[in-house]
Amino acid sequence: MGGLWAHPIKLMDGFWLHLAESADPSGGVWLEKADAFRNFAYFNEHDYAMPDLGLEVLRNQFCPDEHPGFVVEYRLRDTSGRSRELSAVFLGRTELRPVWFSEEAGIQDAPDEARADAELGAVVAKDRDHPWFVVFGSDSPGCEPSAGASSAPSREPTAGNGAAGSLRIQLSLPANGTAELRFFIAGSVRSETEAADAYRRIRDGHADMRRAKRLRYESLLARTELEIPDEGLARVFDWVKIHSEWLVLDVPGVGRGLTAGIPEYPWWFGCDNSYALLGLLAVGRQALAVETSDLIRETSERTNGNGRIIHELTTWGLVANPGNTQETPHYIQSVREIFDWTGDLDYLKRAYPTVRQGIAWLLGEMDPDGDLLPEGYGITEIEGLNVELIDTAVYTWSALLAGAEMADLLGDGEIAAGWRDTAARLADKINTDLWLEKEGLYADAMARVDAVRRRMPVYIARAESMGADRAVQEMKAMQAEMKDLPPDEERPWLFKNWVINTPMETGLAPRDKAVRALARMGTDEFTGDAGTYLSGMYRTQMMTISTGVQAVAEARYDRMDESLRLVKLIASTIGRRLPGSISEMSPDYGCFVQAWTNYGVHWPIVRFMFGVAPKAYRRELTLRPRLPSEWREAAIRRVAIGEGACAASLDLEISLGDDADLYGLSLSGEGWTVRMNLPRAAGARILVGGRLAEHREEGPEGEAVIAIGGGRHVRSARGTG
Repeated sequence: MGGLWAHPIKLMDGFWLHLAESADPSGGVWLEKADAFRNFAYFNEHDYAMPDLGLEVLRNQFCPDEHPGFVVEYRLRDTSGRSRELSAVFLGRTELRPVWFSEEAGIQDAPDEARADAELGAVVAKDRDHPWFVVFGSDSPGCEPSAGASSAPSREPTAGNGAAGSLRIQLSLPANGTAELRFFIAGSVRSETEAADAYRRIRDGHADMRRAKRLRYESLLARTELEIPDEGLARVFDWVKIHSEWLVLDVPGVGRGLTAGIPEYPWWFGCDNSYALLGLLAVGRQALAVETSDLIRETSERTNGNGRIIHELTTWGLVANPGNTQETPHYIQSVREIFDWTGDLDYLKRAYPTVRQGIAWLLGEMDPDGDLLPEGYGITEIEGLNVELIDTAVYTWSALLAGAEMADLLGDGEIAAGWRDTAARLADKINTDLWLEKEGLYADAMARVDAVRRRMPVYIARAESMGADRAVQEMKAMQAEMKDLPPDEERPWLFKNWVINTPMETGLAPRDKAVRALARMGTDEFTGDAGTYLSGMYRTQMMTISTGVQAVAEARYDRMDESLRLVKLIASTIGRRLPGSISEMSPDYGCFVQAWTNYGVHWPIVRFMFGVAPKAYRRELTLRPRLPSEWREAAIRRVAIGEGACAASLDLEISLGDDADLYGLSLSGEGWTVRMNLPRAAGARILVGGRLAEHREEGPEGEAVIAIGGGRHVRSARGTG
């Protein structure tokens, strides 16, 4: 998946620039290993020091919005102190090929054929068997395009079915002065005309395109502006907004939405987006959340037609996996969150038939024994672990409650009542049958002894192949214990995968169980120096999603210091592989940018620490701020909630004192009602706009709940404060 892509096809393996004195073209050098690299929100740069040629070169590149192409600029600076003529050769290696999995649909890559187009001043290449094209050229006067590897100085070819082409340019460089070279690349999956038109638009309008892209990124960064004492974390908060934008793809004929990760997974996943779309909601990307959710649902309807949500959709529109069991309830709960934040009733009406089908599929086909615990693979996708899993069970409980809310709103009251009753029975089953009192943890799975016994050799072999001696020992001990157990006995099993956090992530766990489990999950048995382990048995791999889920789980129970610790662990990995970016696998491998990282950064901070919980359709906003102890002053501005007629923007400033806490609230938008749930308020005098609050409720944790207007200052004074 390296190289340059204009999905659903790859355009080029890469490009290289060769510089030489015109009088001695064979004595030049290729710009290969840069001396420095800088990454910015919408462009990046390489520095090259070339003392043998008396040059310094700055390379700058960006991708224009809404055009399938790329712009790369080179600024040459003379360090020799003499004027001279230089020869530049830009070598491109094409590799027109379809995205992964296309071969399964009979779409095969064929050799590329390149030619020079003198009129266009560019090299044009085509896949021999398909209408896939790439065009690359320059706006430099006198640019000479040539096709074939022999047209450029000798360089090792890349692998694959690509072709070579080059652009030769002569330029003057004044003593101690500068000169610039610009190159443009564009492609099409449909025709040469389309590729050439895109090339011309980029070549002629690149300056305006760059300016427009800068303004768009500035606008995105202005949404949900975070002010906290930790400026480094605030910067990471902004970078994660940028990561989401890097991952947006709009593929003609397939759809637009948030993809999973680069470089390995630049397409769409049901599981990943059920996390990542919530992160989008927190930073004003409601429209993108709706688009992505619709894309996943519509594809699932075409592919499965029974409510099952797909796992993986490529940019060619092919479904590589029809869906793990967990993805269906997970998607359903994300629909409820998207509706709460957008108030988009049309979106809800589009999604609801799939919600009904999905719940029926989970509790029908996927629950053959009728015990409310659906079977099949969950998030972890561990070979052989396709029994009744904790994450599937917990998300099914959450989906039932989410579905009941939707059903009530859409006049399906009888269905809603049935789902709530089923959710209550399922919650009781999870908290009884899957809770391990001796361990103080929830189990990974419920399964018959003989089912686990058959699978155990697979689990052990996997651990042995990874050199995980601790996991091998623990599973062999489990294997030995099974010898004396009745084969048909169904019981819970603990494999210590991170998904045992899901009862706390969703709020299903009673507080006493949650606190016990979270306390153990926070120890070095489950948490490493860069986040939450994927497995407390293996204690090797960590991911931003395992850490993010635990951060949300801690926040769900007002353990904000613990939640912030985990958010900071995610943030601590920024720049470890790519400057400005956070890797999928912590601290520094896997995809160098991953969408669901926002679930572990944006969601716990906005949804729980600032406590923003809208019901946009009803124009109701609950604010339940619970700041970590190290944040005495904090603010969040321009938080978008609702869309269309119910759109509003929230500013919330918080100042916590020894005797009194101050909250400054500004909410634009007509007809909204706001309820604030204030901590540390038992017996406090609460003033709203300088007047004693008339309506208040007090809760068991010392909180006070008040109704206020949309633009007020709230003071909660304790004692004489």
